[in-house]
Amino acid sequence: MAITSMKRLLRKAKDERYAIAAINIFNHLTARAVIRVAEELSSPVILQTSPGTVKFYGATELANMLMPMAEKTSVPVVIHLDHCTETSLAMDCLNAGWTSIMFDGSHLPLRENIKATRGIVKYAYSYDASVEGELGTIAGVEEDIVINNGNEALVNLDDAIIFVKETGIDAFAPAIGTNHGLYKNSPKINFNLFSDIVRNIDCPCVVHGGTGLDDNVFEKLILLGATKINISTAIKIAYTSGFKKTLTEDNLNPLKLDKYVSGSVESVVKKHLLLFGSAQKTDGIHNDTMKGI
Repeated sequence: MAITSMKRLLRKAKDERYAIAAINIFNHLTARAVIRVAEELSSPVILQTSPGTVKFYGATELANMLMPMAEKTSVPVVIHLDHCTETSLAMDCLNAGWTSIMFDGSHLPLRENIKATRGIVKYAYSYDASVEGELGTIAGVEEDIVINNGNEALVNLDDAIIFVKETGIDAFAPAIGTNHGLYKNSPKINFNLFSDIVRNIDCPCVVHGGTGLDDNVFEKLILLGATKINISTAIKIAYTSGFKKTLTEDNLNPLKLDKYVSGSVESVVKKHLLLFGSAQKTDGIHNDTMKGI
């Protein structure tokens, strides 16, 4: 396989009722860990990068690290930019080789969100890349985006239908009650709203705030039609806790540390790929060459 466009993967997942994990990676170790598990399970996967990670490395430098890894895999891999609020950054990533962009205009009024997202869609299509859009506001912390509990706003069904139709996006992230980061209390997910959205739009739907959700919640959301589920905080916890457990004055071998931390990350990735049902789901996905890469 090779680097592919997210829309190809999500359409298959939508038809067959499973979800693809979008795993936030932030360095070579975490990206390699995700790919190793995806190959072991023969699962498509999305390497998800945050704007902060892109700015830390630079779009070209990060692409030079991720793309050779993804191109050598035996499974379909998407390189995705998550929660981008800057048009210029989205374009930089598309120019560098990203195959998918999540443009987050959820802080904007509906018409402005539609206009901004539609502009990214038009630009992305010249690369045959996919675009994810968001409506409503999701509580929690996502790098510089902070929405305090009580200030979140669930998506309106009528607005969702209009937004998807007028933007032409390939994936839709509705605010349905999940949170970014760790849950302090059980989330109040509006499953009925999510079900109504899935039934009334043709676009594959995305769930943000996957870390900390119970297995039965994941299973219900996938059954209702979730086709992409984001996992970020769980990877950060596995990474940092792995170092805490192994870094001592008597264990200062960087390669041993990396090996243990990689195993910790791989364990979290494997759990979610199996739970989401994407293992052994690479058949029927064409190895199309992306434009502009």
